[in-house]
Amino acid sequence: MSQSTSDDTVLSLSDLRTDIRFEHLRAHLVPPPRFEQATLENYIVDEEFPSQARAKEDLQAFINALNQSQNGLRKFFGAFSKKDAQIGLYLDGVFGIGKTHLLASVFHAVETSKKLYLSFTELVYFIGLLGLEKCAAELSAYRLICIDEFELDDPGNTTMSLGFLSRVMESNVAIVATSNTPPLRLGEGRFDVRNFQREIGEMAKRFKTVQIDGKDYRQKLAHAKSAHTSSWTTPNLNSAYAQFQATTARKKLYLEEAELFSLLRRYHPMHYFELAENLSAVFIEGIGQIHDQFDALRFVYFIDKLYDDNVQVFASARIAIEQLFPESFYHSAYAKKYWRCISRLKEMCG
Repeated sequence: MSQSTSDDTVLSLSDLRTDIRFEHLRAHLVPPPRFEQATLENYIVDEEFPSQARAKEDLQAFINALNQSQNGLRKFFGAFSKKDAQIGLYLDGVFGIGKTHLLASVFHAVETSKKLYLSFTELVYFIGLLGLEKCAAELSAYRLICIDEFELDDPGNTTMSLGFLSRVMESNVAIVATSNTPPLRLGEGRFDVRNFQREIGEMAKRFKTVQIDGKDYRQKLAHAKSAHTSSWTTPNLNSAYAQFQATTARKKLYLEEAELFSLLRRYHPMHYFELAENLSAVFIEGIGQIHDQFDALRFVYFIDKLYDDNVQVFASARIAIEQLFPESFYHSAYAKKYWRCISRLKEMCG
């Protein structure tokens, strides 16, 4: 059961909001704390992969074109009179090569207050929350939207996301997106994409694809550390929790496995950022393999938010990180989400 204490360093779930309002969430649509200082200058290029340096050049040219437009962004985007003109950048590459760093760098460098930053999962949640037409109308007022981890997992989010992009790009909103899949191969192996080929093709025409090669730096970090130091298998978790002292105003949270998933089911995923931003560390007692895919997807998004906010994770896990999801999940429509979660957990837990 959860650790109960009057200690004001312990997060109280009663403090969380029970409503979800776009006006409240909008203020959080900026790069996460992990990337609040990200710039093109401090992106470290792996000299083994020249495409990384070329990507920086492409992004800098994009930034310059926006910032140097003498008559403002509206005139700059108004120059794109053809429906299939490229008005966005699509950063394609494997996990852990710094695509999110580059995306955050663009956000910080473009000189306008009318810009938003969100993950693809958050975009889908927003469309579901507001409805396609209202969401597109709200976000069409912006000049730049940065979308991290763009992917088409199923017919539902494909219909919503392609419809959204079509509407906002027709309003001359510039889009910069990251993905692990080239535009014309989105959805392959996940569902029958033949019914969406025209829409995917139209969307792809609006982007300049920037291919970035490299190796997952998180794997390199994990290999550089000794296995026995992993906080995923923390001995005596109760003691570690009691002794943990946060270095910021954030708090700590202790949950047994069942309580964790009860919590994630109780709150809409758009609340998870609020959990993360109030936490310095989370302690999970006895977590094992996750067999329910809905629970697994909630957990993946929760880890995304913890990762973004530099929250420490301690667990007394019953399985290795690599065994967290069943093998069949890696052959599902959401496989890349699970691989990303494993990659991030390895970095977070050491």
